[in-house]
Amino acid sequence: MKKLEDIKPVSIVSQKASEWIRKQYNPKDGGFHFSRQTPVCFIGSCCAALSSELLGSLSSWNSREIEAWAHYIQSFQQEDGWFEDPYLKPTEQMHLNFDYLRGHTTFLAVMALDALGQKPNRNLEFLDVWREDTRLYNWIDQRDWTSPWRESNWVEWIGYWLLADAELTVDDVPLRNEQFPPGIGGLMQWLEDHQDPATGFWGNPPCQGSKRTLNQMAAAYHHYVFYYATGKKIRYKDRIIDNVLALQQPDGLFMPGKVGGGTCEDLDAIDILANMYRLANYKRNDIEAALMRALVALLRNQRPDGAFVYAIDDYSLLLSFLRLLFKPWYRDGSKIRLKSLQKYTQNALYGVQQYYAGSTGLPFRMKGGDMFSQWFRPLAIAIAASVLGPNRSPVWWRFGLRRQITQGWLP
Repeated sequence: MKKLEDIKPVSIVSQKASEWIRKQYNPKDGGFHFSRQTPVCFIGSCCAALSSELLGSLSSWNSREIEAWAHYIQSFQQEDGWFEDPYLKPTEQMHLNFDYLRGHTTFLAVMALDALGQKPNRNLEFLDVWREDTRLYNWIDQRDWTSPWRESNWVEWIGYWLLADAELTVDDVPLRNEQFPPGIGGLMQWLEDHQDPATGFWGNPPCQGSKRTLNQMAAAYHHYVFYYATGKKIRYKDRIIDNVLALQQPDGLFMPGKVGGGTCEDLDAIDILANMYRLANYKRNDIEAALMRALVALLRNQRPDGAFVYAIDDYSLLLSFLRLLFKPWYRDGSKIRLKSLQKYTQNALYGVQQYYAGSTGLPFRMKGGDMFSQWFRPLAIAIAASVLGPNRSPVWWRFGLRRQITQGWLP
């Protein structure tokens, strides 16, 4: 395990990360690969834009490249305003339907285009159904809140679209009630009415212990952004802090029972801790210590080539090696033994095979680098470092945090 003093400081992290993004670019299409296993694709191109904004490297791209990049993303918009990715398909295992996936892609597209200084070609006509407070309140209330992690994304997406469509940005924060576009008042009222006093979170997942806390915490991350934007008081901050701190694992990250953390889960926890540190006078020393531990762990998730990875899980690799070492080889033929060795070698170098949102069209390896991690890992680093400050953080660059009220904004 790397020690704090071994972590390369200042711009090396962001410089190498930006260089890796550049290598994924295909000038013929104007888009980016999601991973070394995928073709040029929509998701890869959106995440590349958001990561490059955060890393401060968009200025290294010329205007012709930026225009082609934006045009590539815009080409996936449908006539009704939604964006659709042909590689992102619903799967039974992930319980994500077509509507959810196009909501996710539209969320990424609108943010990515804004990062590139562009807008969708068509208006988001589908938003009209949510432009009324009572209607949006009831729509949210009818979601399946036994799956808060999943459903909370809809709250974040709709709230973001409404605010972005009204051209409200972080410069307008704190938003006054009279500034709310139609629908936001209903969204905020639903959050106020349904926050759990025992945890400060939302939803009722049918599980217990750390798994339940993780599910609720990841959902709450999507909700708190509207409290930060409106300046409305977040209740039960001490319980929120206690629950998030309890999720931190021995490796410094926030995936219970798993070494190496998780791209989404770690960002969610770190963002909440960073904002609670700002808003509450409670366990501030514990939060600082937790963010420092997390920051060192996050920096270990960057490969020498600059790619950030979903997780470095050397413990699972060790178990795999031991199983391979003590396998009764006499039971298998030479081809099967060779295949096992090849699989182990691949896993050792790049990690086990994964699929973005469970879609087989977007494969990546856990330790191979992928464009979503290339955005979320540096974002978690930037947020933790922003709390610690340049004198205490082991890494620093000029963080390109979002100008819109959404993920990637830190008040």
